[in-house]
Amino acid sequence: MIVGGPAFKRGQDCFSEGRVLGVESAPGELCGMVKPQEHGRAPYEIRIWVREEGLAFQCTCPIGARQQFCKHAVAVTLAHLQKERVAAEQEIDQLRERLMEVSLKGLLDGLIRQARLEPSVHAALKQIAAHE
Repeated sequence: MIVGGPAFKRGQDCFSEGRVLGVESAPGELCGMVKPQEHGRAPYEIRIWVREEGLAFQCTCPIGARQQFCKHAVAVTLAHLQKERVAAEQEIDQLRERLMEVSLKGLLDGLIRQARLEPSVHAALKQIAAHE
């Protein structure tokens, strides 16, 4: 286990309190900053990345300095997941809007083409048709 229950809960609280100042991702890497609870302290800098041996992480907090996965790493990870979820929902909304502009025939023809190429699309369409 990479993080215990108490550290995860503190990370959730840190995220919920809006203390994550920013999060950026690149293939195999996640970086972020978290505002400390104590006033006057510099933000904690967190980096999480994938390497051959598994997951690696750094944080400028005292727990991170001991090479332990800290609440700040949890908070940055949760912020990244939320950012990804929001982006995916926006993409689905945009797709829905564009599909509303396609004719019924065009939509059905496109779905049938995909069903011929993708067994999972074929199965999903069969399930939808069975419920109608």
